[in-house]
Formats: sequence, structure tokens, C-alpha cells
Amino acid sequence: MGGPADQRLHPDAPGHLFTEREGNSLLPQLEVIFLRLDPKLARLRELRELIEDSEAYYGEGLAAAPSGDRDLYSRNLQERADLDRSIQGDIEEVLSLGCEVKDLHRGLVDFPARIGNEIVYLCWQRGEGQIGWWHTLGAGFAGRKALSPQTER
Repeated sequence: MGGPADQRLHPDAPGHLFTEREGNSLLPQLEVIFLRLDPKLARLRELRELIEDSEAYYGEGLAAAPSGDRDLYSRNLQERADLDRSIQGDIEEVLSLGCEVKDLHRGLVDFPARIGNEIVYLCWQRGEGQIGWWHTLGAGFAGRKALSPQTER
């Protein structure tokens, strides 16, 4: 699959190019990762709001805030840092499969592939039963085109 010829076609081409079948075989694993991410992302949004609210309320005077508020603020900061690390681990798990996470919240993942002589991305969004879309390396989600039976890949 991937190799020197692929690199000549596009200088940014990855080392491995997926077939549609290979990408589809990873979808159950990706669904599990995104299910695991759901509560983490929800909690991260809550923590960001709590931290922003504290900072807006106390401003520069957070050091003079009541100790309970300072302690809560510190715990929220620590939990946010822990969640950031955990989420980064989940992203790295997806990357280790050879995929690229394009939108964490939507569960948008691209699989480097070849269609004809062009290096492209097979595009999948969480909830889709199989990979059914592709786009050029520069087009992104807005440039998605449906895979058709006659598409050479």
C-alpha cells in the first residue's frame, strides 16, 4: 500500500494508506473510543465554565477569595489538567491506528487513502455505519464526496 510511490504523489502523504475495508474494520474500535470520550468532554466543558466563572467573579483577587472557593478552584484546575491528559491519550489511541481526528466533538475521523492516482482521505463521522465519503487532502469535511461503487480505491 503506502510506500515511496505514494510519497511522490503527495509530499505530505502518510506512510500507510487505508483501503475502505481496512478503515471500516476500525469503526467499532473508534466508536468505543468516542463513547469513552463523551463523559470526559462533557465534564471538561463544565469545568471550563466553572473555572471561567471563578476567574470572572474574582478576577485578580482570587488569592483573597475565601479558602473554600480557592480550594474548589484548585481542584477544578487539577481535574481539568487530568481530563486533558486522558483525552490526549484517547486521541493518541486513534492516531496509533493510522487515522486522523478532525473533530473530536463530532467524532470526525479521516483515513489516508488512494483513489485512482490521488492521495485523499476516506472520511467517517461517528454514527455512520461505514465509511461512505472521501475528500481531497485540502478540502475537509465541506468537500466530502460520496464513495461510489465505481470509485477506484
